[in-house]
Amino acid sequence: MNPKTRGRGFGGWVAGLSLIAGVVIVAGASPTSEGLGSAQPLQASTDASTDGATLQDPFDYYRANIEPLFLRPRGYPGTAGAPATCISCHAWQTNVRFSLEEPTQTPNGGFWTEEQSRRNYDVVTQLVNASDPESSRLLLKPLAQQAGGLAHTGGTHWRSTEDPEYQVALEWIGALPAAEFTPAEVETAVDFEFYNACVLPNVLSVGNYGQLACTSCHSGGQAGFAPRGAGGGGLTEARARQGFATLQRLIVPGDPNQSRFLLKPLHPDGGGTYAHNGVRRWQTRSDPEWQTLAAWIRGEVSGTDCSPVY
Repeated sequence: MNPKTRGRGFGGWVAGLSLIAGVVIVAGASPTSEGLGSAQPLQASTDASTDGATLQDPFDYYRANIEPLFLRPRGYPGTAGAPATCISCHAWQTNVRFSLEEPTQTPNGGFWTEEQSRRNYDVVTQLVNASDPESSRLLLKPLAQQAGGLAHTGGTHWRSTEDPEYQVALEWIGALPAAEFTPAEVETAVDFEFYNACVLPNVLSVGNYGQLACTSCHSGGQAGFAPRGAGGGGLTEARARQGFATLQRLIVPGDPNQSRFLLKPLHPDGGGTYAHNGVRRWQTRSDPEWQTLAAWIRGEVSGTDCSPVY
């Protein structure tokens, strides 16, 4: 799809998928989402003897009960009544871990073919942990932080773990084979010292080719991964560590090509993310600065020596 026309057929997608977005949950009663209105809560089963997740093939259960959740109207954070769904961002605005297929468009709307659903399934199952279902990113990102969830640019969809949608997804993850759907331990560590000595004072605080510095937009708040010192003074280590912790949301340790920190400021023609409100700092991945930051994310650069870039 042409990036300039993306999203124009969104109403058609939602209208065409209204019955799918109101999918009958195998493990319990049916939800009642219709058209562009706010979807009503799903009803998850609490009876182990009728556990649909264990009785169905994992992919069939996913396609019938989990994938339609990505199509349900939820609204943008801070707005009311907007027909935004998970795919508003995760089908054509990102190219990171949770990157879904664009629905196939038809005169009557859109849908995911079985082949597309299988590709989606491969993506979504990378975000689950069948050995410890509650730790799955698929559950933690839409969950309110007060309930133990993770920060999520797309906002909070579940106020508590009692939300029926959460329970349906939890039921499915718990029924997956643990041997196949348990993520490997992450061994790569992104070094704080290099961030504090090289990334923060240089990459984040200095504009490239006359551009605005990252600190211009990202010095505070939920996206404050480039903090400034109070009153223009020096930055305390505590404040730097806070910014470093925020930046972890945008980094996949060991994998720069899946890290939003490197994809958002990268020009789309060079493989960057389509949506970024700020400037493009790098035109291609061959930029020396991009390459050094990629090495840092891979765990190959650490300490206070900034010479690989500067």
